[in-house]
Amino acid sequence: GVDYPGQTIPSINSMDDLQLNDDGSIDLYFGPSVPDGVSKSNWIGTVEGQGFFMVLRLYSPTAAYFDKTWKPDDIVNMD
Repeated sequence: GVDYPGQTIPSINSMDDLQLNDDGSIDLYFGPSVPDGVSKSNWIGTVEGQGFFMVLRLYSPTAAYFDKTWKPDDIVNMD
């Protein structure tokens, strides 16, 4: 199997103790190590040099999801 850095099953869910932004939004980080200044709870480990894919599962989405006034942001590459 793949050895994810410090995580048995790399995942985040709403029951985790996530660091929220001032507006209530959440930034998630993907990479082989936790970026400086980022809470480990908002990080998902990846394997250096290997691709990954993201799956977003929503339970009981609200009307904003169905009427498309809410959508998750795109994944953005950060340096």
